[in-house]
Amino acid sequence: MRPFFYLPIVICLTLLPAALFAADQQPEYKPLFNGQDLTGWILKRANRKGYHVEDGRLVCPADGGGFLFTEREYSDFSLKFEFKLTKGANNGIAIRCPLVDQRPAYEGIEIQVLDNKGYPKKLKPTQYHGSVYDVIPAKTGALKPAGEWNHEEIIYRGTQITVIVNDITILNTDLSKIDDAEVLAKHPGLKNKRGHIGLLGHGSHVEYKNIQIKEY
Repeated sequence: MRPFFYLPIVICLTLLPAALFAADQQPEYKPLFNGQDLTGWILKRANRKGYHVEDGRLVCPADGGGFLFTEREYSDFSLKFEFKLTKGANNGIAIRCPLVDQRPAYEGIEIQVLDNKGYPKKLKPTQYHGSVYDVIPAKTGALKPAGEWNHEEIIYRGTQITVIVNDITILNTDLSKIDDAEVLAKHPGLKNKRGHIGLLGHGSHVEYKNIQIKEY
């Protein structure tokens, strides 16, 4: 007679290769920025000096900027990066955005990048760092002081957007729940299924590094 433990062992041994195979198939993060040059990126509406690479950092200088888009389009993803702000700095991350010369925050979606405390003008709730610009406000309090490096993750799956800054979730929202006709008309990009990722310079010095993406 077979030992009572024979069948479970056979099942485990049978399932083990499949489990290992499934683990091998999990998506991995891949670099969007190689730390050396702007390979894989397209500059639109360049403002004077645009962007440049310095010591492994992607720099938007105060006398530069414009829109720097990935060559590829993305749908569902997790985007991780580190960023450093100067006092009062203003930038943005475009997601699911077409290659446009204007209105990326409307034709696509802009996740705000901003020095909340140092910005010289009064801010609306939907202008704080991590907000879906002009649509959904993010929580405050996660940013480090200007001049220090922050790390951020933007997760976009289906209609769900999550923004995590320095391990604190500051935004977790479902765009499908937006039913205000005026908002939807003003922001057609809220309905986009895929598009480019971009850095949206607004004449402020902001630095990025370790930009990487995982597709779902």
